[in-house]
Order: sequence, then C-alpha cells, then structure tokens
Amino acid sequence: MRYFFFITALLFIFSNMQAQQLPQQAYDLYPTLRDMYGFAAAVYEDKVVVFGGMIKSDVPEITVKDFPNLEILLIDIGKKRASALSSANLPGPLGEQMAATGLAYYQQGHMLYVVGGYGYSDTEQRFITFPYLTAIDLEASVPALLAGQNPVAHFYQLCEERLALFNSVLQFNGQEFFLINGKYAWQLRPFEDDARYYEEDRTGEAHSFRLQGSGRHLRIEDFKSWYDVNELRAYYGPLLPMEIEREINRANHKRTNQ
Repeated sequence: MRYFFFITALLFIFSNMQAQQLPQQAYDLYPTLRDMYGFAAAVYEDKVVVFGGMIKSDVPEITVKDFPNLEILLIDIGKKRASALSSANLPGPLGEQMAATGLAYYQQGHMLYVVGGYGYSDTEQRFITFPYLTAIDLEASVPALLAGQNPVAHFYQLCEERLALFNSVLQFNGQEFFLINGKYAWQLRPFEDDARYYEEDRTGEAHSFRLQGSGRHLRIEDFKSWYDVNELRAYYGPLLPMEIEREINRANHKRTNQ
C-alpha cells in the first residue's frame, strides 16, 4: 500500500511538473542533475527519464563553456539506481534533437511531447534550432531502456518549421497545445575561427496546434501562429493554461521595459 501511494505521489508531481523541477530522489540518485539545465524530463511509474540539456562546467578555467548531455538518463527511483544510453543510438535528426538544449516538453499520460531545442546537427554540419515535435511513448520506451534495447521504435518525429524554437514553453489545455516565447538561432562553421552566430528573440510569439492520430499516424493539425500574445489571450480566454498566462505576462513585461 505504501508503494502504491509512493507511485501515486510521483505521478501527481510529474503531471504538474514544470521544466527542470524533479523530485529530490532523482537528484540523490543522479547528482549531475543539479548541474543540468535545458533538458526534457518525464516519468513512467517510478522511473524518471531525462533527454538532452546542458551540463554546467565545474572547471571553468579549463572548460569555458558548458557541454551537452549526450545520454538518455533513466533513473529508477524504486530500485534506487540510474543508467544511461547514448542518444547517438537514435538515428539522424532524432538523436540530434534528443541531445539538444532548451527543449520544450509536456507529458500527457504515458506520452511525452518534446519540441524544438538548439544543438549541433551532424546532418547539417552546424548548430541549428530543431524544427521538430517528437512524441515518445514512455509505456513502450522505458521497458526497452530497462532491457538495454534501443527505444527508437517508440519515438515519432514530425517536422514543422514554425516549431523551431528553444527556451520556449509548451503547454496543453486538454484539446490544444500552446508553444510560446523562446529563441531561434543557428551557428555556421562552429569549429572554425570565422564561426558566425545568429539569434532571434521570439518573446511575444506563440503557436497553437492539435495532434491527431498516434504512433506513425501522428500528425499536426489546425496550426496557428500568434505574433501578438494578447490576441492569443483574447481568443482563448479562460481556456489558456496558467503557465501560458504567465508567459504572456512575462512577454508584456519585457516589451514594456524595452
């Protein structure tokens, strides 16, 4: 019975989880999490799964920049252990996005939805903002990870150029998804002396869309872009998730103080 309440409490925590807020047990079992940011995280039963993000450099005088997390972390709170699988085991753009930082994500039941992110694309030989929504079936992928198997068959990636954002916020109101604020960037010739970096602040921009179908039949429908977040608020009113309301207020505050 105590185990049942423990699992129930974890599910409640994660169903209301905002970015980077994990239960203390996850940090105790994988202390490096304390130095990580920009990742996507989810729970299946008593397992915590972490994708991508950056790890803060603890030797700044040697390593000036933080470095990417290139592993899928699986933290088994029930059995008090942690393991990792290289995200490079996922092919092409899928593995690249799962190693990105600034990922927006939302968990709905046993499905985790990950959007955007910024990172290196070996496919394009440069840093990009990934234009993808990836749906991850936790019910199938977590057992695969536990068995040491590649979970790629349970990841479903869709391309939509308007989703190319990082450090944005993804929320769901029961019918539609909302993606708001964030940045867009790229870097050409990142390992050369003449590297070029470009960045756009997309604060005050939002997108709404629905997902239909499942698995390999998943598709994006009713996609709308909102370049004035106050119009988004006026259109949806009380149907907007609280986190989206907070992001609208943040965008308005930033615009007022510019």
